[in-house]
Amino acid sequence: MKAAVLRQYNQPLKLEDVDAAPPQRGEVKVRIHAAGVCHSDLYVLEGATPVPPPLVPGHEAVAVVEEVGPDVDSVSPGDVVVTSFIWPCGRCKNCVRGAENLCENFAKVRLKGVLLDGTTRLRSRTGEEIRIFLGGTWAEEAVVPATAVAKLPPAMKGRRELAMLGCAYLTAYGAVVNTGSVSPGDVVAVIGTGGVGLAAVQIAKAVGARVVAVGRNSQKLKIAAELGAEVVDTKSDDAVKAVQELTGGRGADVVIEAVGSDETIQQAVDMAALGGRVVLVGLMPMGHKTPLALARVVRGGIQILGSYGARPRLDLPVVIKMVERGLLQPERLAGPVYKLEEINDAVEALRSGRAVRPIVVP
Repeated sequence: MKAAVLRQYNQPLKLEDVDAAPPQRGEVKVRIHAAGVCHSDLYVLEGATPVPPPLVPGHEAVAVVEEVGPDVDSVSPGDVVVTSFIWPCGRCKNCVRGAENLCENFAKVRLKGVLLDGTTRLRSRTGEEIRIFLGGTWAEEAVVPATAVAKLPPAMKGRRELAMLGCAYLTAYGAVVNTGSVSPGDVVAVIGTGGVGLAAVQIAKAVGARVVAVGRNSQKLKIAAELGAEVVDTKSDDAVKAVQELTGGRGADVVIEAVGSDETIQQAVDMAALGGRVVLVGLMPMGHKTPLALARVVRGGIQILGSYGARPRLDLPVVIKMVERGLLQPERLAGPVYKLEEINDAVEALRSGRAVRPIVVP
């Protein structure tokens, strides 16, 4: 099969012939229909998230199940599925207590470029081991844990934009619903208008919140406004002051920080209402330490909460149902579509801000 392989950090990906071994116990092999390009992948390409190359990036996709390994009964060959970047083992303490997005065994391997058993199914034609980043979906095929896929209903088959559900929308759902506990009538400020931020706008609106989108890309802010959010353009407005003014000086009940920078994290704290919640979603390079003025946190009784994805076996089917009911519109965010051999163009479209979520098709 063909796969986009990263041989060296900060170098273009190369399309190579790669062999994919059959799925092992608890795994499935899928044929990729469409895959998303996410900022988390950019960190891997740059070495800021140091998954060791050679590796195949990509971690959200729409795919068709080709083969299932032993002990897999949740899906069958021919099923159309969405792949998740979260891989629950189903056995550790966190999985058992219902927090499978924080699976302890997944946490041990996710930056090593291997599956839950510590190995990879991919080899070059010369026998060289090829690693993966949370799925390796920038390829014609991928092998992932069966716990990391969710079936699509027949009416939703063939929709390339649904690749976004396995990362952008799953992450946003976890931030808004599970961690942020957003309720109808809450004011939610979303800092960042990339894939996760705009997905969070849609989910918060679906929950019944009033939403303020904060960003600096005028085209993405236009999309946020079309999705029902009030918008703050940080190129012309002071973000904190603008949110305070829009809320009558009170601030936001919940702030979703989906950028991952020192400046935006402090802004999130400063624009939260007394007793509000700040949900941190944006990733930073490994090892970065963020300075934070804590007086506002303490005196304001503000909760700062980390949020990592959501539960693929419980929450991803809910997200799919929300799309089915028309509450979420991933088609508004997805594209342009690139062929797999154009993967470097897709990466640059995301990096430059020209696209919210480029889609790659083998």
